Amino acid sequence: MIADPLKTQSAAKMTESPQHSVAPVSARHDFVLEVNNFSVDYGVGEDMVRAVNDVTLKLRRSQVLGIAGESGSGKSTLVYAMTRLLRAPGVISSGDVKLNLTNEGDPEEVTPLSLVDASERELRNIRWSHVSIVLQSALNALNPVLRVSREFNEVLKTHRKGMTRSQRHDRSVELLKMVGLNEDRLARFPHELSGGQRQRIMIALALALDPELVIMDEPTTALDVVTQREIINELNDLRSRYGFAMIFITHDLSLLVELADEIVVMYAGAIVERAGASELYQAPRHPYTLGLLNSFPPLHGERRELAGIPGSPPDLAELPEGCSFAPRCPFAMQRCRHEAPPLTNIGDSDRSVACWLHSGDPSVRVPVELSREMNPSRTRVTALKERT
Repeated sequence: MIADPLKTQSAAKMTESPQHSVAPVSARHDFVLEVNNFSVDYGVGEDMVRAVNDVTLKLRRSQVLGIAGESGSGKSTLVYAMTRLLRAPGVISSGDVKLNLTNEGDPEEVTPLSLVDASERELRNIRWSHVSIVLQSALNALNPVLRVSREFNEVLKTHRKGMTRSQRHDRSVELLKMVGLNEDRLARFPHELSGGQRQRIMIALALALDPELVIMDEPTTALDVVTQREIINELNDLRSRYGFAMIFITHDLSLLVELADEIVVMYAGAIVERAGASELYQAPRHPYTLGLLNSFPPLHGERRELAGIPGSPPDLAELPEGCSFAPRCPFAMQRCRHEAPPLTNIGDSDRSVACWLHSGDPSVRVPVELSREMNPSRTRVTALKERT
C-alpha cells in the first residue's frame, strides 16, 4: 500500500484546530465509530417527522456492522446523517457521532472527531481518506461521460498529490485487480460494463485511499443473486486483508450471513434488536426480526409459500401508540398497544431487544420461536440452512 500523507496532515491539522469538534489525541480506541442518542428529523416545527429516533451503536475496528430493515425503516437516513451527507430538509436534532481517526505517525493513538460538530474543511479531510461510501446505484454514481480511468485518476490526483501519473495508473490497476477486474476495464465507459462490474469499480474507488471505515448502502440490491454472492465473498476477503471496518445496509438479512459480525435491526426509525450475527440468525428475539428471517426463500427442503410480514410499515408522521410494530405483530399484547418498550439488554448478554415479551415478567409466555437457545458449535451458514 502507498502511504497517504493526507491522513497524517489532516490529523495534525485537526489536532491543532481550535474548533470544539476535535478532541485531543488519545490512546488507541477499540471503536472506530461511536453513535450516541442520535436522532434525525425531516422538516421542523409542527410538520416535523422523526426518521431516526435515539439510535446508539458502536463499531469496532476491522469489524462489519449490518443494518437491516424494510424500506423506510431509517437505515440510509441514519448513515447519511452520521456522515453529514443528508440533504435538506433532513436535520440532525440530537445526539453525537464520534469518529476515532488513527494517527499514522503513531498507530496506537487516535484523534476523536465529532462528525456532528465538524467543519466543512474537516469533513473534506476525512471523506474518502478515512470514510468512504458505496452507493446503491453504481450507474448513477459513475460519471457517464468519463472513462473508468478518469474516475480513478481524479480521486488519486486530488487526494494524493505526490503521486506521478504512472503511479496513479499502477494504483488503479492494483485496485481493479483487488475486486477481480482486468486492466482493460480502465478504458471503458460505465455503460459498457455490467451492473456487477460497475459495482466492483465503486468498491475499488471506495478503497483507493485505504479508509478506516467503508459504508455500503445496499450495494447488491440491483444485482442478480450469483453476482451478489460473488461481491459478498470479495468484500469479506478484502476486509480480512486490509482490516477496514464496514457498515453494510440491506433489507435482506440473508446477505449478512457470512459478512457481518454484529447486526442491528431497525423499524420505524429505531433499533428494535441488536445482536451478534450468529445469535440473531439462530435465536431471534424480536418478532420483526423473526419475520425478516422468514421472508426469504428456503435454500433446502420442500417448497413452501412465503408468508412474509403482514401489513405495511407505519407512517412516520402518525406512529401508532405504544410499540410501533404492534399492529403487525402476531404476538402483540395489550401492553404493546399502549406502551413503547425500551431497548434493553437481555440478561447478562451483550445483545439487546425492544420487546415486552422479554421484559422479565413471569406472567408473560415467550413464544418458542423467540426463545430458542443458541448453539455455539453451529456456524451462521448451518443455522440459516436449518431455519429453512
